[in-house]
Amino acid sequence: MCLSTVSLFSASGRVSANPWSTQPLIGVAAEYASNPELVASSPQSETHAALLVDLPLNYDLDSVHFAVTPRARYSNTTGYSSITSNYYHLDASARYVSDLSSLTFSGSFYRDSSLLYAGGLSNGVGERRDMSTADINWQRVLTERVQIQLDANTARTLFGQNTATAELIDYRYSSLSPSLAYSVSERDTLRVLGSAGRYYSLNGSTSSDSANLQLGFDHQLSELWKLSTSAGYSKSINKYDYSFYEYYDGYFHPLFEILKSRQTGGVYSASVTRQTETLSFSAGVSRALTPTGLAFLTRQDGVNVSANYGFSERWTFNASAAWQNLSNPVVGGGSADRRFYDIELSAQWHWTEQWSVTLGSRVLGQRYNQPVVSAESDGLSLEISRQFYRTNN
Repeated sequence: MCLSTVSLFSASGRVSANPWSTQPLIGVAAEYASNPELVASSPQSETHAALLVDLPLNYDLDSVHFAVTPRARYSNTTGYSSITSNYYHLDASARYVSDLSSLTFSGSFYRDSSLLYAGGLSNGVGERRDMSTADINWQRVLTERVQIQLDANTARTLFGQNTATAELIDYRYSSLSPSLAYSVSERDTLRVLGSAGRYYSLNGSTSSDSANLQLGFDHQLSELWKLSTSAGYSKSINKYDYSFYEYYDGYFHPLFEILKSRQTGGVYSASVTRQTETLSFSAGVSRALTPTGLAFLTRQDGVNVSANYGFSERWTFNASAAWQNLSNPVVGGGSADRRFYDIELSAQWHWTEQWSVTLGSRVLGQRYNQPVVSAESDGLSLEISRQFYRTNN
């Protein structure tokens, strides 16, 4: 996604006498879920407590910015449901900004549960997920109206495979995404977006080579409302390396065959956003090819709505809803469809400048079409956290 010239280089004017800074957060959370493992039969409710810790470290100068943020969640019970999963995340980034360009390097190391993310499930059972990512993003302003961007990304994901019915496959996904933005006027921007990627299972059995080209249009509807759209065509060639044995001449002989299939069609996204001092709102629809840990790239149709309202200095309210339909090509032809939805509501009370209390509720559900299986979980959460003052060294 292209950024405006103003937002891209707004950081270049920052001056800090003490470039190193940190602002830790520590908290405790209690959570209840009626069916945290999203099983279709004999669901069991659970209640758990967890410790939350964020330890961000930042380095900011006029043109150089560096950040490292370790985050951890430690629950009283180890598991891979949505409320028992411990997670350990480490995000790091380095950014150089000049008058006309910016260059950003970022990387992440995650250990968490596949169940924390809609679509990352194996028959409704969460599995441990270890992910490492690396990304390079370069942006350059060519003229007052033209801006280009190039993004290169690679990610490797390993699953724990702790269930007898595991389907998720260890994989690597790498992509290269160039884009060009042209400001037609103060309100309108045209964009051309391209992407090429390779997705393959680490056991060498399956792969997907994909490419897409889209045309985008952004329009500032008013001072508060903005519309962003893009649409185009995508193609993915899927391969499955199939090995088997055939008996002849008195021996079993190994044979190899490559099965191929194609995914073609339109991809698109459209979103509308509203931003004021107290309210931020966004709503969007999209279709894309995404990696999920299944045999090939998954076609994902999604609808998302979110809102954040600052009622006062002490009270903040949040609401979000997401729906996804995942169409997964299967070996031998055809596809298997899965649907997910996630609705969340929360209210945060800023007790003091440093202490806050957050009460949340959530409804999460899934439906598999082959075979027809559905499950739902309702949950409540309470979190008490302390955000320490920013300190400079």
